[in-house]
Amino acid sequence: MRITTVKGGRAASIPSLLEELWQYRALIWAFSVKDLKVKYAQTVFGPIWVVATPLITVGVMTFVFGLIIQIPSDGLPYLLFYLVAIVPWFAFTTVFYQSLSSLEANASLFNKIYFPRLVMAASYAINGSIDFLVGYAVAVIFAIHFGLLTAGFLLAMPLLLALQMAWALGLGLLLAPYNAQYRDVRHGVPLAIQLYYFASPIVYPISAAPEWVRWLYKVNPLSAIITTYRSLLNGYPIDWAGLVLAVVLSVAVLAWGAYVFMRKEKSMVDVL
Repeated sequence: MRITTVKGGRAASIPSLLEELWQYRALIWAFSVKDLKVKYAQTVFGPIWVVATPLITVGVMTFVFGLIIQIPSDGLPYLLFYLVAIVPWFAFTTVFYQSLSSLEANASLFNKIYFPRLVMAASYAINGSIDFLVGYAVAVIFAIHFGLLTAGFLLAMPLLLALQMAWALGLGLLLAPYNAQYRDVRHGVPLAIQLYYFASPIVYPISAAPEWVRWLYKVNPLSAIITTYRSLLNGYPIDWAGLVLAVVLSVAVLAWGAYVFMRKEKSMVDVL
């Protein structure tokens, strides 16, 4: 029988936090498996939806923005141009919304037993990564079909995926305590996400944006991720400065979000 002693009054360091998460790795995996089972329970097609949802979305975008409006695609086939943007976007929003509502969704569990609350966030990141990898595999198949697959597209994926998860988790954890305490957050977040969708180069390339507004994409990690995927396929130069800035911003927001989340999580139990 294992006994866990919880001591208050001492701020957790990054090494101790990582060590604690590693000790609870079995619980992280258990939560991930449970969420995946619940997600596809009582569905006819099950995990097929992970592939069908982005493909249907990309098909509609290809027809509307590619064939009808004919938005530039920076030399990529429209289907592939939108696919490498929609797959990261879906994974980002999934992890962001789950981590955002983690305190509310697990309030009854938090009141009964102790475990590091960031365990839930880690399980969300695993599930989001699994969904992403399935969609990414589809993108690889289409890249092979169009003869555009490169070694860089394969090798860069782990870094870009980690960057994407850090950005999504950081924002979600940062807002989670306020979402639990103030109902205004749940009304404002969907609007903010909708605006963020159009502020990211998902349905259009950065080259189509006016010069005076392009600086905004420099401070948008998701923009750097999507643009890098496209550059690795069409052979365009990679914006290394933007990518490095995206890494710095994502890591900083993740650290800030984890700090705020751990600092406020105990008081949030009474609010919930």
